[in-house]
Amino acid sequence: MSFSKLKQIHVIIIGSFLCVAAGVAMFFLAIKPQQVAFAAAQKRCVDAGQLGNDEMERQAGEALKAAIANASSVQETYQAQMRRRMPDLNFQDRELGMLSWWREARNLMPMLSSFAKDPGVVDVQSGFSMPELPWSPNDPLFNQDVIVIPLGQVSVVGDFKSLMNNIRRWNMCPRLVMIDSSIPPALSGSSPNLTMTYAVKCVIFPTEKGGDLVRMAGTGQPGGQGGVPMPAYPMPGPAMTGPPTAGTVPH
Repeated sequence: MSFSKLKQIHVIIIGSFLCVAAGVAMFFLAIKPQQVAFAAAQKRCVDAGQLGNDEMERQAGEALKAAIANASSVQETYQAQMRRRMPDLNFQDRELGMLSWWREARNLMPMLSSFAKDPGVVDVQSGFSMPELPWSPNDPLFNQDVIVIPLGQVSVVGDFKSLMNNIRRWNMCPRLVMIDSSIPPALSGSSPNLTMTYAVKCVIFPTEKGGDLVRMAGTGQPGGQGGVPMPAYPMPGPAMTGPPTAGTVPH
C-alpha cells in the first residue's frame, strides 16, 4: 500500500489511535467536569428545597447521590493514575523541590528512551531531549500547576497495524506521555515497511507548587541576581559544578 493510495479511512484510523494515546492524559482533565456536575446537582437540590416541591426535591436528591458516586469513582481512578504515572515533585520547599526536579530530569530521558524501543516494530528511532534545567529555586517552572516537556520525535517502521500498536503502547509508559498535536504525524512508504514519525511530550503534575521565594546569597532580597552565586547542590554520583545536563539521548 503506497502512501499516495491511502484512503480516508486510514487517516481516520490514525487519528483515532492518536486520540487513544492521548486518552490517558485527557482522563486527568475529567476531574474538573465531575466537580462541575456535582456543584450543579447540589445547586439543583437546594433550589428544589426552596421551591417546596417534594417530587422535584426527590429527583434532585437522587441526581445528587448519582453525582457524588460518579465523582468519587472518577477521583479514585484519578488518584490511582497519579500514583502510577507521576513523580513525587513537591515544590513547596523550593530548594528541595529543585533537587527533586534535577533527579527526575536526570532519570526521565533514559526511562522514556528505553520505553520507546518497541519490539513490535521493525525499527525505532528517537532523539528525546530535556529543556535546560533551572539553576535558581525561584525559577517560574516551580510555580506551574502542570509542567509540559516537549520530548522530540519518534520514527517507527513497520506494517500499519504495528504502527498503530506503537502509538497505543504509550498508554503503558510509566510517565504520562502524549502525542504532540501541534506537530502533525507523518506517514510514508509502503507496507509492510511504512514509516511513521510523530512528536511526543511528557506531562507532569507537581503535588505542590513553589512556596515562598528563597533569599539569594548577597542580595538580601528573594530571587536577587547579584552577590555570591548559589552553590551547586550535592547530587549522587560524580561531583557537580552546576545543574545536571539533560542532553539528547539518541537511539
